[in-house]
Amino acid sequence: MTFSLRSLRGTARWLVTWFVIVVGVGYMTGILFVQHTTHNTPTGVVHQFRGNEDVPLEEVAEIKYPKSPYEMLNILHAHITSFALIFLAVGGLFLGTSTSARWKALLVLEPFAATLVLFGGMAAVRFLPEEWAWPAAWIMLVAGISTFVCLYAMIVRILWELWGPHSRRAVA
Repeated sequence: MTFSLRSLRGTARWLVTWFVIVVGVGYMTGILFVQHTTHNTPTGVVHQFRGNEDVPLEEVAEIKYPKSPYEMLNILHAHITSFALIFLAVGGLFLGTSTSARWKALLVLEPFAATLVLFGGMAAVRFLPEEWAWPAAWIMLVAGISTFVCLYAMIVRILWELWGPHSRRAVA
């Protein structure tokens, strides 16, 4: 079965367009939340999940307490499930682009592995011995950047296929 985004017209074209835009905006709000809570640093990640009660008060903007196992399960469950659905939907649409098979495979499959690494790293930051927290936080940051880059590369390519110059020629 071959599916081409370039062949979409009318409501279907707008549906895909608005879907990937809204997913992109929603994902970006999550990125902004992470920046706000961790300052995108390994130390910020460690403090977010392990707490910062041992840091002198004059050195912190707010006191953070260690996440409970319940809170961690809630965060992990919601994020792993929603990331899987986001990458399934956007990846499925991306398969309808004219991108090479090698790039399709990389951009569609990598976010699933990175999601497990990202949230496995989160659990490691919280629950492994303290000396593992900082390296696990770095792993989280790298995996998070990877999911971000893959998602937005797919979104940009999908929009290009739908609205780029070649799509206008196809209408004529």
